[in-house]
Amino acid sequence: MRAFSRPVVLLCGALFAWGLWFMEVCWIKGWAGLAWLAGFNWSALPICCLIATMSMYIMDVHSKSRQRWAFVAAASLSMLGGFVACRWAMFEIFSGPTTVRHAFPALVILIGTLIGVSVVLTFAANRWLSPLHRWTTVSILCALIMVMPLSVFTIKAFPALNGSTDTVHSIKMGYPVFWASLLVPLFLTIGRKRLSSR
Repeated sequence: MRAFSRPVVLLCGALFAWGLWFMEVCWIKGWAGLAWLAGFNWSALPICCLIATMSMYIMDVHSKSRQRWAFVAAASLSMLGGFVACRWAMFEIFSGPTTVRHAFPALVILIGTLIGVSVVLTFAANRWLSPLHRWTTVSILCALIMVMPLSVFTIKAFPALNGSTDTVHSIKMGYPVFWASLLVPLFLTIGRKRLSSR
């Protein structure tokens, strides 16, 4: 029963996380123009907690309750910190001159953040949930890198409310939230070692 429920929880959780972002953009900040960038995107807080909680559930672990919630806390904080850093980096890349010299520091921060979040997620899951393969950090990093290409592909298939299909509107629509919510728990689970029953 649990094996059947995990894919359902994963998909429904990713859709719910996307809904949190989309609701904030449309109903709280407002869709018009760049209103969605005014102030902090507070939906990121419950979204990060949701991704961490889904990861804990999807991994089907048998660790103690304290260990599970230690993972949720560490994973949530790392992802929230990663969101703040990536948000700043994207602002720098898209708002300044379109030169390599201008974008390079932001790109370094962006790449370093993705690596850092991948390391923390793998370490936390390995410590508090279940032993993971050594390559899990790389797979999580690949999952995070895949988020934006998949979001760009998604906006082509499902345009924004005003018909736009560019990268910025893919972020505005919350497609990176959906894909991150789907891929992070999935790739953590794939990296879990299958323990011998002997």
